[in-house]
Amino acid sequence: MAENFDPVLGGQQLAGSDPVMGGLVAVEQALDSPDPKVRIQAIKGALKYGSRGAELVIQAMRNDPNWEVQFAAWETLLEAEDPQHVQVAKAHRLPLRQLGDVRARYEAGERDFRWAKLSRADLSQAKLSGANLSGASLSRANLSGASLSRADLSQAKLSGADLSRADLSQAKLSRANLNQAKLSGANLSGANLSGADLSGANLSGADLSQANLILAKLSRANLNQAKLSRANLSQAKLSRADLSRADLSWADLSGADLRGVNLQGSKLFWARLRGSLLSAETQMDPKWRLVWEIVNGQANVKNLSRANLSEANLSEADLSGADLSGANLSRANLSEANLSRANLSRADLSEAELWQANLSEARLWQANLSEARLWRANLSGAELRGAKLDGTDLRGANLRDAKLSFGWGWFKDLTGTILPDGQVHS
Repeated sequence: MAENFDPVLGGQQLAGSDPVMGGLVAVEQALDSPDPKVRIQAIKGALKYGSRGAELVIQAMRNDPNWEVQFAAWETLLEAEDPQHVQVAKAHRLPLRQLGDVRARYEAGERDFRWAKLSRADLSQAKLSGANLSGASLSRANLSGASLSRADLSQAKLSGADLSRADLSQAKLSRANLNQAKLSGANLSGANLSGADLSGANLSGADLSQANLILAKLSRANLNQAKLSRANLSQAKLSRADLSRADLSWADLSGADLRGVNLQGSKLFWARLRGSLLSAETQMDPKWRLVWEIVNGQANVKNLSRANLSEANLSEADLSGADLSGANLSRANLSEANLSRANLSRADLSEAELWQANLSEARLWQANLSEARLWRANLSGAELRGAKLDGTDLRGANLRDAKLSFGWGWFKDLTGTILPDGQVHS
């Protein structure tokens, strides 16, 4: 006689019995077990038994005395294929856990503190690196100087919490509520703060380099002298934030709301400003406002002679026919920019990034292109006589019909370059 195996408990059923009903009975029996692990295992397979199975999971989520069992039921419904089950989970307020002495539990090796009730707790200088505090309530908690590197604080409630000088490097803080939190001097380098609410937070002097702040709410936040180099602030809400003297070099501010923001004295070298929003109240050094106007198509490109655009990010900008004579574009990013027919005579383009830029028929008479990278740039018909080309990278560039001073190519790496006569240099 063949044996029937129950998928939930691994036990046997009587031959000839309904396997679905037998499994459902087994789930019901397992949910009466005093062992939380058995109840959790039953929950994970209960939804396959239709409406009654779903009912059992919902009952466990609402009434089981063990928090881990409640969480397993909530998570099972949240990940269900049936949208009604998902809605039930979203509508349920999962109770917070009373954990007692978190420091002692961490020292004992425990790391799972999800949905912990720790509001107003004194955790100053606590060592909680790598701890899972997702969904935890830490509002107005004292976490000053705490070690929370690589900790998971996603969706945690940290409004009004003191995290000054805390180490939150590479921490997960996506969709966390940090409204009015104190984060001055905190280390948030590499942290994930996407969708986090940091409105009104004090982040003065904080290290947010390489942090993910996509869609973060930072309105009225204090980011004075904060380090935001290479941070991703695309589509972030920064209205009326204080970013004075902040380091935003290489930061992505595309689509960010910068209306009324104080950016005086901030470093915006190579920062991406395309699609960001400014207002008349936005305080910004004239150089960077001009960069913003150029990349957002609002500048008068016919009047950029002698403009200071050094270290500006002008990638993909439309500067066709622009007057940039005598302009300072040293170390600027002009990759894939359209500079066709632009007047760049006597312009300083030293160490500029011009790879795949369109410089066809551009005037580069006596321009400084030393150490510039013109890899695969289009220089067809360009006027380059008298230009400084020492150390210039022209590999793969198109120089067909370009006008160059005698002897220009004697010491250059011209691999794959289309020469003025149309031949390809090998």
